[in-house]
Amino acid sequence: MEKNMHIPPKYVACLLDMSEYCSPELLARCGGKVYLSGFYDDNLNTYICSFDPMIFVQALEWVPEEYPEEEPARNDLWEELNELLTVEDSDYYGRYDVERMRKANPDHFKELDFTFEKGTSQEESDEAVREELQGNPVF
Repeated sequence: MEKNMHIPPKYVACLLDMSEYCSPELLARCGGKVYLSGFYDDNLNTYICSFDPMIFVQALEWVPEEYPEEEPARNDLWEELNELLTVEDSDYYGRYDVERMRKANPDHFKELDFTFEKGTSQEESDEAVREELQGNPVF
């Protein structure tokens, strides 16, 4: 994936509904919905075996709609959701699908304000955004 260095990254934090991929038991403990919290560069399209543009969403964590009130159950759920998070959770999504989700749930998307020095690589800027969001979650 080659980046046009004349276009600075425009990062967007997002919550993507992953409920359809979860068991009914997990959903019941999560208040009915589970989201993948992540971010992507809105100025970067990728084309994989298709003419349709895709974006790469970098996963941060799985977020339940609500946590149980009891501390042991809350901690158990937090640990279970962390175990679900793997490197493979970062994935490509169709741009049109993400834009449709963004239009339907605008509060699940937030444009981030990051400025990087000229010559900063995509990997360096991605890592800086990841570190900032993990220390200061948006959602």
